[in-house]
Amino acid sequence: MNEHWLGKLTWEESVKAAKSTDAVLIPIGSTEQHGRHLPLDTDAFVASRWSELTAIEAEKQGLTVLVLPTLNFGVSWYHRNFSGSVWLSPGLFVDVVVEICKSLTKHGYVRKVIVNCHGGNAATLTVAINRFYEETGERVLLAQWWEVASDVLKDMMVSGLIHAEEAETSLALALGQRVLMEKASRDAFDRGKTVRERGYAWSRHAKYDATFKGGFVNPPMDMIDEISQSGVVGDSTLATKEKGTKILDTLITRLLEVCEDLGRQSRRGATR
Repeated sequence: MNEHWLGKLTWEESVKAAKSTDAVLIPIGSTEQHGRHLPLDTDAFVASRWSELTAIEAEKQGLTVLVLPTLNFGVSWYHRNFSGSVWLSPGLFVDVVVEICKSLTKHGYVRKVIVNCHGGNAATLTVAINRFYEETGERVLLAQWWEVASDVLKDMMVSGLIHAEEAETSLALALGQRVLMEKASRDAFDRGKTVRERGYAWSRHAKYDATFKGGFVNPPMDMIDEISQSGVVGDSTLATKEKGTKILDTLITRLLEVCEDLGRQSRRGATR
């Protein structure tokens, strides 16, 4: 088996790898509370393992996929009142992501996919990839697990997708993360009702969670400690490893297809 982590290569090995790599995955997560049942590094862990498993599967398919060391910090200011949560300001986060991408391009890694597993990073990552394109003329793709598996989540009829709930906990179980199911809980399950009860701005047309497609009004993030004592927003008690495995299989298959597409383009000489 070849080495899949870019950080484990020497610089001379990196020179050679850049010439033959079909895609580079940039896993991004966070260090933030995930309820009483999941560790602070859950988003980073999921991003790392999803990327690594995809790279391993890619090798079986004759592709070369490298994984960058995981960016463990993200836009998590709204978790700040839970111990252990660490966050970057949105502006700094965008700068960091753009500089990472520029560094990779400098050394010949021009087919890049950001693998994001923290919802709070989503808006800023969209800004980052567009800024990078504006400044360099190079396109970076963005894969976010809840979007990659959105149809599967809908078919499974999971009980919403917000934070540390059924779907995220199931995925963590499937990936081998430390999960304390005896401490799983159901909190702020009806986010809209919870927010309204606290007198915050809300609307019947607000988007409820990552699986809810009926809304057209975007609310800001909620300070999580103001709507949930445990930090869970949803129902984590419904999580199972079996559900997580179904989600994970879809994530690996589809991210591998992205890498295949990029590899095919590279063999035709496309670099942007």
